[in-house]
Amino acid sequence: MWGRKRPKQTYDEMLAEGRATFADLIRMAEESHEAVGQTFGILDGMQRGIEELLGRGDGLPTKSVRAQLAEHEQLWDEFLEETSAYEAQRRPWLDGGIETAEFAAMSPSLEYFAEYINANVPVMERLNELIGNLGDLQVSLMELGSKIAPVRERAHAAMASAATEIAWAGPAAQGKFALEVRLNAVGDRLRELDAGLVEIDAECSIVDWYRQVEAEIADIRDAILRLTF
Repeated sequence: MWGRKRPKQTYDEMLAEGRATFADLIRMAEESHEAVGQTFGILDGMQRGIEELLGRGDGLPTKSVRAQLAEHEQLWDEFLEETSAYEAQRRPWLDGGIETAEFAAMSPSLEYFAEYINANVPVMERLNELIGNLGDLQVSLMELGSKIAPVRERAHAAMASAATEIAWAGPAAQGKFALEVRLNAVGDRLRELDAGLVEIDAECSIVDWYRQVEAEIADIRDAILRLTF
C-alpha cells in the first residue's frame, strides 16, 4: 500500500549491496585500465614505426623528431608508475577478497578506483590525440624523404666532383687552400643534414638547406674553374 515504509535493511544486506557495488567499480576500473594499456600499445607501435625511419643518414630530422617522441616516453613511464599503484590496490581483492570484505576495508580502495576511472578519461583523450599526431608525423616524414632524396643525391654528387676538381687544381693554384676550407665546411654541413642533426625551422625546410648546400658547392666549383685559367 502507498505510504508503507520500506523495511529497514540489515547490516548484512547493506554489506552485500556494498560488496556488489564495489565489485562493479573494480570491474569498471579494470576495463578502464585495459583500455589505456591497449591504447599505449598502439602508441608504442606507431612510435617504433617512426623510429625505424630515423637515423638512416638520409636527411630526415632525427634529432627534432626524437625530441617530440620524448613526450611519449615520459607518458609511458607515468603509465608504468600508475600501473604499479593500480595493481597494488587491486591485489587484495583478487581470489575472492571482495566476498569477505568489510566496509572499513573497502572504503579507501573504493575512493581510489573511482578517482582512477575519472583520471583515465583525459588520459585516453591525450593518447588518442598523440596517436593522431604520430600518424600525421609518419606520413610527413615519408613525404619529406621523397622530396629530400633527389636534391641530396645531387649535392653529394656535386661534393664528390668538387673534391676531385680541387685536387686537380695543383698546389700552386692561388686561392686553392681557401676553397678547400670552404668545401670542408660545406661537407660538414652536408654530413649534419644527412644525420638529421639540424633543428626544424618553419622558415626554411630541410630541402631548402640541401639546395643551399648544392648552391654553395656550385659556387666553389666555379671558383675552382677560375683557378685553372
